[in-house]
Amino acid sequence: MKVIETVDELISNEELRYKHHPGIIKPKQVEQPEWLLKTVRTIMSDESISPKLLHESGQRLASHLTGRHPPPETEDIRFKFQQVQARVKRAPVDDITDTTQEEELLRNPKARRLFKELVYNWVPVQYDKYTSLSYLINRSVPEYSVLHKIFNEIKTNDANFTPKSLFDFGSGVGTAMWAASQFWYKSIKEYLCIDTSTEINELSEYLSKRTKPQINPNYIFYKEFLPTSSTPTSDIVVSAYSLFELPNQKSRLEVISKLWHKTEQYLIIVEQGTRAGFNIINEAREFILNYTNDASDVHVVSPCPHDSTCPRYMTDDNTPCNFELVYLSLPLFEKSAYIRERYSYVVFKKGKRPEDDCQWPRIVRPVLKRSKHVICRLCTASGKLDEQIFTTWKNGKNTYRCARASEWGDRLPFKIEKSNNTEEPE
Repeated sequence: MKVIETVDELISNEELRYKHHPGIIKPKQVEQPEWLLKTVRTIMSDESISPKLLHESGQRLASHLTGRHPPPETEDIRFKFQQVQARVKRAPVDDITDTTQEEELLRNPKARRLFKELVYNWVPVQYDKYTSLSYLINRSVPEYSVLHKIFNEIKTNDANFTPKSLFDFGSGVGTAMWAASQFWYKSIKEYLCIDTSTEINELSEYLSKRTKPQINPNYIFYKEFLPTSSTPTSDIVVSAYSLFELPNQKSRLEVISKLWHKTEQYLIIVEQGTRAGFNIINEAREFILNYTNDASDVHVVSPCPHDSTCPRYMTDDNTPCNFELVYLSLPLFEKSAYIRERYSYVVFKKGKRPEDDCQWPRIVRPVLKRSKHVICRLCTASGKLDEQIFTTWKNGKNTYRCARASEWGDRLPFKIEKSNNTEEPE
């Protein structure tokens, strides 16, 4: 792999620093909204809420959200019940065929305990007023930072894109609005926010009146349920940290299909960077690329440089495809601290992939920087994972420096060249 000619020439002529090559995703750290801390403090004062108690509640909620799994499907529950029967009756699972006496069996304390251990107890989060505030103080900054980075990448790579409308499914406290307004404040004239919680919608509306830049309240609309019409209505559709609230795979795919049909151009889906979160993202990715009616008229913008089956999902059962950012927490009860947030995401765009799309490889794990060489783990346009060792001798000075200056999540403006060198000098 070697840096492309245009970038190589710019670096050689000192018109571009290798630390600022065009594949680097900026900013590395997103600044938290300046108005947010003051607004949260005002809310706590008006509601006479203890910062300590709210801080602890926010931590518990964040821990619960990070550790979540999708709801178990009916077939999974049935299989787990067979396992419980097999253990209680001390028989092979294959010999258990009658699962009709569930209630009778679960009267057995041992069976009930085993069943609880085997079956994940999924329940949707009820966002009352206090839970909504807990979510605000703990999750608003990292989610805003993630969406800011994703929007910034779209803005950088599609400079002519000027959206007029944004549709946010599971809008929560409004972080998608805050982030989008940083890039398209002048062009967006409609923010449609969908969330089933009246309390969190009211909190979002309160916060939206204090954002900077100020979002015109006449541009914001709140609804508790998805519109029934499938007519495309928005330039950007977002689902951020929302799909875990749906009760099963069927409902998730139905929502994903509706969101895809609602967008004119971009669909953005974000979840926690856990294995469970990545599975949800990959489920949506496969569905959009393979099973929607207009699957031939879509391509993945980010993070994948290809539209093939995810190689991480196919080759690694334990490692999710995720990315990491660092944010500064709100100093409400404790001093601000730098916290790492991992997230999985996918960005789709309607239309076929442009012929001039560079499809640069994406760095999908931390870069390993060693003496005189650097190791990058990449997802490539071929739809495969690749590990490249870059040295000055093998790849050239500019290529090596660009690779060394890059980090997890960046793209490399590189192309593959055939080489006659078969071994490095002693």
